[in-house]
Amino acid sequence: MKLHPEQARPHDVANGLDLLRRAALSEKDVAERWGHYFVVREDDGRVVGVAGLEVHGEDGLLRSVAVDEDYRGQGLGAALVEAALERAATLGLSTVYLLTTDARDYFAHRGFADCPREEASPAIGASWEFTTGCPATAAFMKRSVPRG
Repeated sequence: MKLHPEQARPHDVANGLDLLRRAALSEKDVAERWGHYFVVREDDGRVVGVAGLEVHGEDGLLRSVAVDEDYRGQGLGAALVEAALERAATLGLSTVYLLTTDARDYFAHRGFADCPREEASPAIGASWEFTTGCPATAAFMKRSVPRG
C-alpha cells in the first residue's frame, strides 16, 4: 500500500508528538492546533510523517514537518507540505511562511523563497515560532498561495 498524507485525527496526537520529539522539533502548541495537521500513517496506525499549518489571519505558518528516518526518501515530506499548502488554499490564505534551521534548500526546491524577517506580517511576527521557537539565525521563507 502506498503511503499518503491524511487529515490528522485526535487519536494521532500522541504518535505525532512522539515523531516530533524524535526529530528534535518543538511540540509547543501542536496539540492545540491539531485541526490543521496532516499525518502519514502506517497500516498499524503508527504516524511516520507529520506537517502542520498554523493560521494567522490571512497567512499561514508551516510547522512541524517531520518524517520518520526509516521512511525518508519516498516523497512523504513533499506530499505533507503539499497537503498543508492545499489546506491554505482552501482556507483562502494568501501566503504561507516557515522558519527552518536546517532545511532551507529542501523548502527552496518546493517553491519557498527567502524572506527578510522584517517583512513578516504582524500576525506571523507575533507567533510563538517566530518570536521564541526558532533562533534569529533560522531561515525565514515564504510562498504565495495560488488562488483557485
